[in-house]
Amino acid sequence: MTDTAMHLTTDEIELWAQGLLPAARAMHLADCSLCLTEAERERNVILELVHLLKFAPKAGFADRVMAQVRIPTPSGDWTDGR
Repeated sequence: MTDTAMHLTTDEIELWAQGLLPAARAMHLADCSLCLTEAERERNVILELVHLLKFAPKAGFADRVMAQVRIPTPSGDWTDGR
């Protein structure tokens, strides 16, 4: 059984998913079923995200949105101190 203070942090699990986890921490991962389960869950999420379709808005999208933006004009002089 492992000491819970030694469990991998979220950042370390991310490093593991990227193949960048230091060997000393990887040894903990090999012995700790809790950390391994969490790490595998993280890896599965990353794999799902990689396979999502990539999309971009059609040309002119930002121009069409900005054409709909209305900025109200102040109705009075706000600098007269009243």
